[in-house]
Amino acid sequence: MADTVACLVVDDEGGTVWSALRDADGVASERIDGDALTERLGGGDTDIVVIRDDPPDRDGVDLFLAARRKASVPVLLVGTDPAPDRIETAIAAGVTDYVCWTDAPSLVARVRGYATRPLLDPFAQAAEYAEFGSGLSHDAKNPLNVVTGRLELLDVDATHEDAIDRSLSRVGTLLDELSTVGKLARPVVDPERLSIETVATDVWGKMNVPDATLSVTATGDVSAEVGRLRELFERLFDNAVTHGGDDVTVEVGETDDGFYVADDGGGIDDADRQRVFEAGYGTARDGEGYGLYVVKRIADALGWRVDVTESEAGGARIDVRTT
Repeated sequence: MADTVACLVVDDEGGTVWSALRDADGVASERIDGDALTERLGGGDTDIVVIRDDPPDRDGVDLFLAARRKASVPVLLVGTDPAPDRIETAIAAGVTDYVCWTDAPSLVARVRGYATRPLLDPFAQAAEYAEFGSGLSHDAKNPLNVVTGRLELLDVDATHEDAIDRSLSRVGTLLDELSTVGKLARPVVDPERLSIETVATDVWGKMNVPDATLSVTATGDVSAEVGRLRELFERLFDNAVTHGGDDVTVEVGETDDGFYVADDGGGIDDADRQRVFEAGYGTARDGEGYGLYVVKRIADALGWRVDVTESEAGGARIDVRTT
């Protein structure tokens, strides 16, 4: 980043925020209307965005979400005497920071600080991690494919060949999981109302589990990105089949604050329930231990909570609290 910070300011001409930043040392500010924000961000030459939050005339959170769809730069909202729940709403939406207006020097200092250290912003940090994870996964698979190809040309004892094949396959799976976790770590910026029943049924229909049974009693909907909700159900269903067997019965039900996925398998021991959402923690022989970890990362990104208990049939039950 250049020594001079390129800052877009969404404020009225002569407004408090614009007045503070337009002549600030080391900050090249450009004032724009909210309607022009996403178009202006498309050029990739902005270090930070500052938005005066003045609902309902100017809803800074809505403008922030629109900006996030175009760029991963830090976004500050500035309000004059905002209510605590307004700050909470903005922070929960993922803004870099909500600044309560005090004086111009303090605002300028925050702009310079966040622009200099963009990874202090959770979205920018997640975007870089996703790019790194995807790139590493792709690059590492090239030498992995070379090893696999050369192995086919060698005269290796069958016992050793099977062990090597399993290890190479596991490395490939772990690389895929790395890329997946990186993508899912991004903050949610475009949620929609989705039917629990529709998404769960569709995901189940694409699984190759002819002897297993799904029962969906949930009729409500949730606010989520469809890709993440599908991934969450895929992981929960796969976990139920892996631990409950090919003939497992799975139920998706509704609760007062969300929904649950339960099965009639062997369940999860009390001693393991605090660890099942950890990365790499698995009890199945063929599993990699990332299924429920991915579920937790999706829930965190959506602002949800997940817990594990015992189902009525004695199997596992994962509660997803969405409110």
